[in-house]
Amino acid sequence: MKVGDLVMRKDEPDAWWSTRKHGSGLVLSKQMGGRNPAHPCVTVLYPKTGKIYDIAESLLEVISESR
Repeated sequence: MKVGDLVMRKDEPDAWWSTRKHGSGLVLSKQMGGRNPAHPCVTVLYPKTGKIYDIAESLLEVISESR
């Protein structure tokens, strides 16, 4: 996963709600986040709602790679 990729939540119990509400998102940045232990996170912009969220990389899947 890299900056500019188009992503969606992985198929998990709560993913349907997030996908329906926010749609797909665009990765804006990557960083380490969380606590005990720190883990790879990404900042995602969801154009459908105009919201920006930090989310664990492991919860997302790439649906279209950037160039």
